[in-house]
Amino acid sequence: MLEIKMPVIPGTKPNIVGKIDYSVGDKIDKDEVLFTVETSKGNRQIKSKEAGIIKELLVEEGQTVKANDVLVIVEEDGGEDKHSDQKEENISEEKVLEVNIGETEVEKDLLVIGAGPGGYVAAIYAAKRGVNVALIEKESLGGTCLNVGCIPTKSLVQTADHFESLGKMKKFGIEIGADSSIDMKKVLERKENVVSTLISGIEFLIKKNKIQLIRGNASFIDDKTVKVNETVIKARKIIIATGSIPAKINVKGNDLDGVMDSTDALNLKKIPDSLTIIGGGVIGLEFAFIYNAFGSDVKLIEYQDGLLPMFDREVAEEIEHIATEKGIKVMTSSKVKEISETVEGDLIVSFEKDGKILSTVSNKILMATGRKANTAGLGLGNTSVNVDEKSGNIPVSEYKQTNVENIYAIGDVSSNLKLAHVASHEGMIAVDHILGEKRVLDERTIPSVVYTNPEIAIVGYSEEDLKEKKIEYKSSRFDFVANGKALTMDQNRGFVKVLADKDGKILGAAIIGPDASSLISSLTIAIKNNVNVEQLTHTVFAHPTTSEVIHEACLDLIGRGVHQ
Repeated sequence: MLEIKMPVIPGTKPNIVGKIDYSVGDKIDKDEVLFTVETSKGNRQIKSKEAGIIKELLVEEGQTVKANDVLVIVEEDGGEDKHSDQKEENISEEKVLEVNIGETEVEKDLLVIGAGPGGYVAAIYAAKRGVNVALIEKESLGGTCLNVGCIPTKSLVQTADHFESLGKMKKFGIEIGADSSIDMKKVLERKENVVSTLISGIEFLIKKNKIQLIRGNASFIDDKTVKVNETVIKARKIIIATGSIPAKINVKGNDLDGVMDSTDALNLKKIPDSLTIIGGGVIGLEFAFIYNAFGSDVKLIEYQDGLLPMFDREVAEEIEHIATEKGIKVMTSSKVKEISETVEGDLIVSFEKDGKILSTVSNKILMATGRKANTAGLGLGNTSVNVDEKSGNIPVSEYKQTNVENIYAIGDVSSNLKLAHVASHEGMIAVDHILGEKRVLDERTIPSVVYTNPEIAIVGYSEEDLKEKKIEYKSSRFDFVANGKALTMDQNRGFVKVLADKDGKILGAAIIGPDASSLISSLTIAIKNNVNVEQLTHTVFAHPTTSEVIHEACLDLIGRGVHQ
């Protein structure tokens, strides 16, 4: 039997079944339209993938259906169940146009290598402006961010936050049982469902914008030609958007079983009793909070003298205090020397701190020591493109152009700011330049977020930056403990800090507390558009909201603070 399911269609509008002209027992042909479904993306035809007889019609006109609901069951001609072992396709009508292997040559205006948040955004942005685009991807659409980075990590963060909140339920007058637990199988299933839905959305957009998707490993033949399997693509302009891969520190034992990178840590089927994380940056800290909430005994080793070395020191110190209170053992100013095994199969990390060699034992080790540009196998040696020997990055101009006029590089492969939103914006800047427009990225207005509990977000200069640059500034701080909405949420740890010059121009901001990831956007817009402190104080912020902390901090900068 063939099950015909409702495809995944991006959007929030309900999927409503239209007029049905078929009944059980009717014969149908392959690709025959059975009925349509009204969706967020317009009417979608539901077709039979094979000829046969309708055995069950599981929907009726006007019924609301969800993605992956079984709509019709068809007995195929011959009665054979040809599809029992096949994976159902997410999109029936919105199949992505792909080049067949063996097609010898393709010519394009623009070729984008890599379909991560930089590459696919660049491809769509260009296609919407009339450019004939091909997009190459060897793995899943969405790149590191969607598949093994931002999105799946945030899915685990949500699970961790919900699980941790169970301990607070009595405060809210809710009585729950004492036997709550985490089912990692279901946690991972939910994560994969989120990822799958977003991949389907990208597939839909690629199809909608008539972008040719080519599957496989890209390798340069020369500055204007790329080969994928047996397909050769000649392009007037090329954008390299191949992203980055996890970087491991070069110590003995870094390849032992149980030594993980961030991808491995996203797919653990069993919560480790103990976990040592090497690296106290964004990735390491997020996983420390996730697995601490899951119940692991977490130890965090950082080479620098504090966590989040590139962030505001006051914020970094606050999150270190909170981590310690939660039971995460933080060891800063510590240099890892070696990883070894115990007889029982646990892992030992030996590290140097204050001139002494110390060690810690755990079930698993996570290497969260940054990422490096992914250029392996690209065949850059066949081109004239320069590559920085130290960082591995491809150097680019402010317009994301390499030293070769027709080749651009965006995102993690070229930038030290390895952030998905930076990659997307750089993709648009590159396309603009290809089309004769000059626009640059103002790095001062790029926000960064850490999804710990509470969240952290920064934008612009930190106090340390301003002191180093000898820029005069004034600083204000407002604590969430004085914010009504934060108190109702029982999330009153943290503060917002705003920095401004003597004329009230906002130079930077840092937030640690509830909703920090969303609140930072207001301050990013203010910095980008030169909105000064006084203008923000004249802006009405809704009450009760966490955004009021920004208003209060700005009032304090001009000596008119009310609630603190």
